[in-house]
Amino acid sequence: MKVLTTMAIKEVYLDRLEDAYPGIHWRICRTTGEALEYLPRADVLVTYGEGLTPQLLKRAEKLRWIHSMSAGLENIPFQALIEREIQLTNVRGIHRIQVAEHTLGVMLSFVRQLPFFTRMQELSRWEYHVKFDELFEQTVTIVGLGALGQEIAARCRAFGMRVTGVNTDGRDVEGVHKVYPTDQLRRALSEADFVVVTVPLVEKTENLIGEAELDAMKKSAIFINVARGKVVDQKVLIQFLEEGRIAGAALDVFEKEPLSENNPLWKMHNVLITPHVAGRSPRYMERAMEVFETNLKAFIEEKPLPLNVIDLERGY
Repeated sequence: MKVLTTMAIKEVYLDRLEDAYPGIHWRICRTTGEALEYLPRADVLVTYGEGLTPQLLKRAEKLRWIHSMSAGLENIPFQALIEREIQLTNVRGIHRIQVAEHTLGVMLSFVRQLPFFTRMQELSRWEYHVKFDELFEQTVTIVGLGALGQEIAARCRAFGMRVTGVNTDGRDVEGVHKVYPTDQLRRALSEADFVVVTVPLVEKTENLIGEAELDAMKKSAIFINVARGKVVDQKVLIQFLEEGRIAGAALDVFEKEPLSENNPLWKMHNVLITPHVAGRSPRYMERAMEVFETNLKAFIEEKPLPLNVIDLERGY
C-alpha cells in the first residue's frame, strides 16, 4: 500500500509510522505539484487540500481515501470524490482547545478593556476612568454546536455565563441552556451579549450572517468569528461596526486572506484582528496524527474508518 502526502511530516512522526506500519510505502512531498508524478500509484492521500482539483484526481487512479489535515474542506472537490467513491476524513475537533481558549481570551479582552490599555501603554498614559464589564451572567450564543462550539460552551459556563446555541434542528446539546434551530437564528442572536460563529463553510452557511442577522443583535453585543470569513457578509459587518449598530467584533478569519492593508477593519478600535491563528497550537500535528493513525489502522484492516468521516453529499 502506498501513502502519499502533499505536506511535510516531521521525522519524529514519519519514523513512528514507518516502524508501526512496515508494509506501507511512504512518499512525503511538500506540495501538490511535487506529488503529481506519484499520484497514479497512491492508495491514500494526506493533504491540506490546496490545489486539489477534479483534473488532478483523475491522475489518482488507485486512490481510495483522502485525509485532510485541515478541518476546513472548502478546497475539496466533493463531486469528484462522490463520482470516484473516495472516502474523505479530516481533523475536526483537534482545534477545540486552542480555539476555545482564543475565544475566551478575546471575550475577556473586551470586558476588561485590554486593547484600550495596550494603546495607553504605548502612549505612557495612565487612564483610570474606564467602563468595565464582566462575563458573569452574560449570554453567549454559539452558532454551530459541534466539537468546537461545545468546547467554547464549556469554557463560557466556567465563567458563569448563560449559554445558548444554534444547530440545524434545535436538538438539545449537553451543557447548553437553550438550543435554537437554524430557522430561529435571528431570535437566538437577539438574546446574545456575545455571538460566536463556529460553523463549517458549506454552500448553505455562506453569508449565513448578513444584514438581517446583524440587525437582530443588540447594539451592545460583540461578534466573534472563528469559523470562516465567508460565513459572514463582511461588507455589511463593516457597516454595522462603523455605525455603532453592534458594539464590536473579534475576527480571526476574513473573506479574503490576508486582509488587505487598506481594509477599514484595521483602524477600528472596537475590532480585534488576528490573522487566522485561533487554531494554532504546538500540539496541532500531534493531535492531527492521532486522528490519522487511528483511521489508518482501520483502513489497513479493511474496517470502517472510525473518526471524522465526511458525508460527501452534505460537505461536512
